[in-house]
Amino acid sequence: MPSPASTEGDRGRVGLPHARFGTVLVLLLGLLFWLVGAGASQNSRFLFELTVGVVLLSAILTATDAVRWRWTVTLLGGVVLLYAISIAALSPVRLDIGPAAVILFSTYATLRSLGAVVRSHRVTGDVLAGALATYVMAGLTFAIVYGVIEAGAPGAFHLAEGKAAFPDVVYFSFVTLLTVGFGDVTPALPLARAVALLEGLFGVVYTTVVMAALMAAYLEGRRA
Repeated sequence: MPSPASTEGDRGRVGLPHARFGTVLVLLLGLLFWLVGAGASQNSRFLFELTVGVVLLSAILTATDAVRWRWTVTLLGGVVLLYAISIAALSPVRLDIGPAAVILFSTYATLRSLGAVVRSHRVTGDVLAGALATYVMAGLTFAIVYGVIEAGAPGAFHLAEGKAAFPDVVYFSFVTLLTVGFGDVTPALPLARAVALLEGLFGVVYTTVVMAALMAAYLEGRRA
């Protein structure tokens, strides 16, 4: 059992979850099912902005503590910036820093959440929830990348009927991440195909290495 001094020191470490991962997982799953299940009729631009905001908020909740309050301010400022530039970012007419900023902030948020999980001293049920939340966050981040690609090059993704909207690329992202590959949404642009390959590789590595290692550590801790 850790001593009071070590416990107090752990609280000051960056990335400890403080029993917040479960809440974040519920938030992300709720957003995911709403996007895929009921979001097709909604405004894609609004759904895109909402997804970016939720991903960043999730990273703040899971990876920020009192010692690192500066990162909280930075990420909150990033949310404001993203909402300000999102219209320009989704415009297919001109090229600016908007798409790069959206992808950069979303990727950073996912990595912060992953860091919070792997730096935890003990693997608890809440940490396992955090690992799953990071997995969902990664899928949403790839969806954001696909959304930017589709907005900049309409037709980058093929559907059986109609043009791909943001809920469609969210669905495609998680089908790719889970390596299911139904084929009802397919990437046509070479860049979209390259990103899909990266996502598939990430999904395999994450589940076979990160999740497996965390589950083994969790079971070992329960037996100890």
